[in-house]
Amino acid sequence: MVSHVEDVAYHWHEGNITAVMGGAGVTSPIDSSVNDTDFAYDPGVVMFFSVSQVLFPLMYVLLAIVGLVGNAAVLFIIVCHPDMQTVTNYFIANLAITDIFTLVMCTLPTALYAAGILFPVPATCKAINYIQYVMVQATCCTLTAMSIDRYNLIVHAVQSRKSRTTSKVIIINTFIWAASFLLHCPVAIYSNITHHNICETFFPTVLAEKVFHTFATMTMYVLPLSINLVCYISILHQVWTRTSLGTESAHAQERSVRRKRKITRMVFVVVLLFAICWAPAQIVRMWQTFDYVNYNNLRFTRIQLMGSLEFVALCLAYANSCVNPFVYAFTTTSFKKYFKKVFRPCCRFSYRQARSTSTMSPSTSRVSKVLTREESSV
Repeated sequence: MVSHVEDVAYHWHEGNITAVMGGAGVTSPIDSSVNDTDFAYDPGVVMFFSVSQVLFPLMYVLLAIVGLVGNAAVLFIIVCHPDMQTVTNYFIANLAITDIFTLVMCTLPTALYAAGILFPVPATCKAINYIQYVMVQATCCTLTAMSIDRYNLIVHAVQSRKSRTTSKVIIINTFIWAASFLLHCPVAIYSNITHHNICETFFPTVLAEKVFHTFATMTMYVLPLSINLVCYISILHQVWTRTSLGTESAHAQERSVRRKRKITRMVFVVVLLFAICWAPAQIVRMWQTFDYVNYNNLRFTRIQLMGSLEFVALCLAYANSCVNPFVYAFTTTSFKKYFKKVFRPCCRFSYRQARSTSTMSPSTSRVSKVLTREESSV
């Protein structure tokens, strides 16, 4: 799942355009009409590789820095504040862990590789490819578990009150990690350095490769999103069209429903962002798996287009590992409050401006305080 732009660059410099066919160890020329001399000295191609060697690594590093800071803050908030150690937040902590591993084990090595600083060796090739599959699997399973938890809490509120415990969440998260490592063992086995010094995963047969990648797409994308969709259809029906029953006062019920809606929206946004960010990478991988020759024809005849497409797909995939903290900060009052405390030293100037503004307009300050109290209650 690592970008193939460097693969194109290698072939371009070598002037030997071949396609590795299905991992069977056979190389065959791509379409005979393709002539590398037609674009070997194309100024557009030269400019593309010059820019990509600088822009691509910088973008990967930027994503890694933002993601690591944000997810580390999420973990710090959950671990250091007992009131934040809830069932939902334990799932969020698991997401933060998968994002940190992805950024450290995949995004940063990809940046070094794209910059020409790090060259793949068999051990790192297997580790990076394997960890990336495992992290994506753990992420989508955690999101699915969160959606099912939301479904049980809202649709089966009475039954879930006794069954929703943090200890059960820890067991579920442990099972998710174990299953993710086991499901993608073939990636660790069949990932290796090709004779072009490129890290790729090749299976013994074309059929085996197609079967595995289809299985991976189903387990890492299609099936989890389908379960999420069913859960949210049921949640929407329950939350938005029916009134919850109970012995609580009308005000308490309204406050509880409001809080459930807010958290449900947050989980829904996280799932939606995962679907959007990983869709291009999944499509590109399946396209390459089932139409390898034509895909590589385009890679070598439309270098700028395909290189940009793969870069955008990979950037979106890695961006998913750094957007979740922003979702928590903007959609939940509790995380927003603690994020302000964590990053207050970095934002002193903004806070001074806010205080001076509140001093100039006391009536506005009183209104905002009332709104803040009402928000904190949900």
